[in-house]
Amino acid sequence: MKRHLFVWIALFLIGSTLTPVTAEAATNSPYQLNVRTGAVLYQFVGKTLVPKTTLKSAKTFPAVTTSGSYYRVLDGKTTWYVRKQDGALQATNLSRSILSASTYARLTHEYMRTLPRGHTPYNYDELKPSTAVSRADAVLKGNWYIPSPPYELRVPNIDTYRFDASIPNVDSNSFKFQIHYFTTLNQLTQAYTVNGRDDYLRYGKRIILSWTKQYPVQDYQRHPWPYHDHGTAIRTFHLLNFWNVYRTSRVNDDPAFSQLFAKTLYEHAALLSTPSFYKPNNNHGIFQDMALTAVAETHRSFDRSAAWRSLATTRLTKQLNHSLSTDGVHLEHSPFYQIYMYDTLSRFNDWAAANRFTLSNRMRDVRDMPSALTYMLKPNGTLPMFGDTPSLVHRPEAIPHIERYPHLRYAMSGGTSGTAPTTRVGRLSDQYAFFRQHWGGRAGKFQDAVHIMMTAGYHSNVHKHADDLSIDVSGYGRDFIVESGRYAYTNRPERQSVLQAAAHNTVHVSGQSFKLMPSNLGRSSITSVGVASTFVQRFHLGVGLNRVENGSRYAYFKDAAGRSLHVLQLDIGPVPKLAVGSSYVSYRDYDWQRRNQVVTTKRGKGVTYLTLLHLGDKPTKIKSYKVETTPRHHLVRYTLSDGTIGTLSMLR
Repeated sequence: MKRHLFVWIALFLIGSTLTPVTAEAATNSPYQLNVRTGAVLYQFVGKTLVPKTTLKSAKTFPAVTTSGSYYRVLDGKTTWYVRKQDGALQATNLSRSILSASTYARLTHEYMRTLPRGHTPYNYDELKPSTAVSRADAVLKGNWYIPSPPYELRVPNIDTYRFDASIPNVDSNSFKFQIHYFTTLNQLTQAYTVNGRDDYLRYGKRIILSWTKQYPVQDYQRHPWPYHDHGTAIRTFHLLNFWNVYRTSRVNDDPAFSQLFAKTLYEHAALLSTPSFYKPNNNHGIFQDMALTAVAETHRSFDRSAAWRSLATTRLTKQLNHSLSTDGVHLEHSPFYQIYMYDTLSRFNDWAAANRFTLSNRMRDVRDMPSALTYMLKPNGTLPMFGDTPSLVHRPEAIPHIERYPHLRYAMSGGTSGTAPTTRVGRLSDQYAFFRQHWGGRAGKFQDAVHIMMTAGYHSNVHKHADDLSIDVSGYGRDFIVESGRYAYTNRPERQSVLQAAAHNTVHVSGQSFKLMPSNLGRSSITSVGVASTFVQRFHLGVGLNRVENGSRYAYFKDAAGRSLHVLQLDIGPVPKLAVGSSYVSYRDYDWQRRNQVVTTKRGKGVTYLTLLHLGDKPTKIKSYKVETTPRHHLVRYTLSDGTIGTLSMLR
């Protein structure tokens, strides 16, 4: 008797908290409850909830609301109560207005808590467990780590923090970009997966509440950093991943927050799909397509998800047709993005496969990107600094599925593992050409091989410098002729200088730079010059190559280890005038080192440069040379100071 009395009292207390909803609202409810066979249906008798009937077969009812451990449903005009464990909540056509309506707050909370799709996350920035925890612990104390300079952001109280006024003005564009794409939320999310501390999630919730209050999506055009095209896409992934752990946590007890979160995701997807917000022919647009796909696939109950999924697939196909060649070269003028976009797209393929989502057919071609990367790498493990490429050493463990690419593993491991490639000369789409002396072994030490890479081609302005027809030359373990780097994404004068033609190893009209404008896309050439124009050829040297001597046609350099470079202008066309000057190189962000450059000018029309470069692992000079010109070739016969004799043949 006491046990039954307790049950009746509990049911009475539950019933007293239920919110009345009209029959008309329930009939049009976007939420339905699939109730299992044998489930007990309850009704109120007076103020007491009592069992009334048992379902003989499964049945679907419009859902009205939830309260305690029950759903309230309608069967025509009859109201029933069903225990949550006896029914599965489903949703259809969830619109922004529905996700904003207080009527459905509790059902939205339940729907968001029990999402059946997208449980395998896509991590834009995957952290080591110890790193995630240390950064999350600092966040709880108000010390945010941001991956770009000045790296630190002090947030005394996130509930009152003014993102628009309190973030310091710094010259690194990446700083605000990363703050607003929720790099901190990502740290908290990944730390929670390590040790399950609820305070990480509570703080993450506070970030979302504070940020969304300050930046309503309808004002996105007024807020370029909060609603940056690329940043909005990355933030969408960080939001999805946060909810993936938050939804089943102990702290998920606030229907109002669940509703806000669902609405925020919906609004992000709607913005990502907006044509005027989209970045075509740009890797930013690829991220937008990826994020839109993620929302559409994870939340198929949103009323626009089917259209979003189709749009994202179509746009992604167009993006890859533009920026990924059939031989796996990323065509945004920057070798670093060959690695960055392969890592991004390969892991996105893995994410889709793990969640059984469908992607553009062109995503299959991502698997060819590591093969092209093999030949871009210099013997020291870095990439030529064309476009926005810093000088970073790349390791095999940073490449997804490296075990599938034995040639790339060999190139990245310095020849210690994998399989040695046999190709030494080739073209990578119409963007790059490479020349490699050898791959180690009997031919010589792996790290001493001479590596030359050339870039040309103007596909878009994305990461494009005025560096058409530029080269990078390394050998014997050092850079001989090297690009200027990217400096950093900043408004500093150094950033502007590395974009100009004068910062690159190229030929250009004196006082002019290449015009990076839409009308010149696909036309990598000098289209018109004056009869008596002055042309400039530039070679920017590696740091530590010191001038020993130079004349009007030559310059000779050595470094502290005795490695040498001899630059010699041969007798072709107008008389050259060679001079040694200085320039700067940025091997990594905010690095700015002085080095030598060789500048040769020629005046006239139809100017040709024929330059002989000799690299030596010891002090060696070009002692003599002779040029013979045929209708098709220039033949150069030369003798070195150590007695070596050689012949070169070049097409005219």
